[in-house]
Amino acid sequence: MKPIPRRRLIPVITDLLEYSDAANNTIAYTKGMVDRYGDVCDVSFTGIRSFFIHEPEIIKEMLTTQSGKFKRTRLFRAFRKFLGDGLFTSDGDFHKQQRRLIKPAFYPQRVAEYASIMVQCAGDEMDTWVAGSTININLAMTNITLQVITKTLFGSQLAPELAERVNRDMPLAFAVMGEIVQNPFYVYCLEKEIKIPVVKRFFKIKARLDEVIDHIISTYRKEENTGKLDLLSMLMEARDEDTGSGMTDRQIRDEVMTFFLAGHETTTLALSWTLYLLGKHPEIAGRFRDEVKNVIGNRKPVAADYQALHLTKNIFKESLRLYPPAWTFARECTEDLIIKDYHFPKGSVLWTVTYLVHHDKKHFHDPEDFIPDRWDEEQIKELPKYAYFPFGGGNRMCIGEGFAWMEGVLVLAAIASRFRLTLPDGFVAEVRPMFSLKMKEPVFMKVEQL
Repeated sequence: MKPIPRRRLIPVITDLLEYSDAANNTIAYTKGMVDRYGDVCDVSFTGIRSFFIHEPEIIKEMLTTQSGKFKRTRLFRAFRKFLGDGLFTSDGDFHKQQRRLIKPAFYPQRVAEYASIMVQCAGDEMDTWVAGSTININLAMTNITLQVITKTLFGSQLAPELAERVNRDMPLAFAVMGEIVQNPFYVYCLEKEIKIPVVKRFFKIKARLDEVIDHIISTYRKEENTGKLDLLSMLMEARDEDTGSGMTDRQIRDEVMTFFLAGHETTTLALSWTLYLLGKHPEIAGRFRDEVKNVIGNRKPVAADYQALHLTKNIFKESLRLYPPAWTFARECTEDLIIKDYHFPKGSVLWTVTYLVHHDKKHFHDPEDFIPDRWDEEQIKELPKYAYFPFGGGNRMCIGEGFAWMEGVLVLAAIASRFRLTLPDGFVAEVRPMFSLKMKEPVFMKVEQL
């Protein structure tokens, strides 16, 4: 059995000295531990057995071969207060069943049918932009992705006032959840439903959202939705191949909330970081606009353009390497495990900071640099599978990965076909790792019409 390097621990004292840094400067703290002790290290706090894992082969085992021997951590169990037992938070056989039911809604041919919605939502937002003005990119991308997920989930028949309520309260709910996950005491209070102010605020917003989503589901149940292409209709029509059973209203509600999280928050961040990187690298931005002009010309992007926008995909891929919205994950062992000759006891938590794996010089040359062309280099073919995994892996791979790629590439192309966006001189965005990889402050860019 291989020994695991262990951080020096003086019970209680080390906790007091390091906990704030570990919680509030997680990426830097983790990097310090990995640099000192290696890609597999024991970083246990008093009473909490924890390991940092940044070795791709072990990550592969965690997410694929031995994934059935892990469960979600306490943090994700707290998240069930908002997302219920959706794909993001559920475990075991129930998760597998839900994934089977939902998978057809994200087949490539289905995703392609949403392309026009993605482009139209981007166009609607850009229609509000004024040449020569400065826009908040984070807010603009939020507007686009919220409209995309709302229209693909519910179709065009959703009453405007209901769409407005969803689009108002969903970001508020994410913001409160982000505040809660930064504080272990808040997480405990949410899990136990102890009504401190932030938890009361969370449940108030959740109740408003539940009321709207329940009303929408109830209305859909009364209508004939066969053959409709919106995601909600497909969820309602889904049937298990073995039992023929469908989802309950509660299960559908949980998946709707999960889709909003995955289809809005993470895509907003991916697009915002990508536009920021293009602003920092005007030469690459120029090549990007040239590709869009050559492929699309004066028309709007369509699904068929996706395959032809090669550089655009590389730009989005490199952005997801540098700034993966899902920047970390953890799993709790449900039994004693041996992985690659390392022993991990039952109940221990294995943490991976995806951000650090994506920035590892063992796998990527010049890892801090924005180099979209690296994805065409010959040596990239030797990249370990779990050295780059912005959408997770195994049976917990993001089911909407294809949707996210299509939306990201087509929205970027739609923007480049109409506008040039520039950053203020010297502006540098800093990461703010919360539940997802946010920016410490909004990014403002100047709009120039082409």
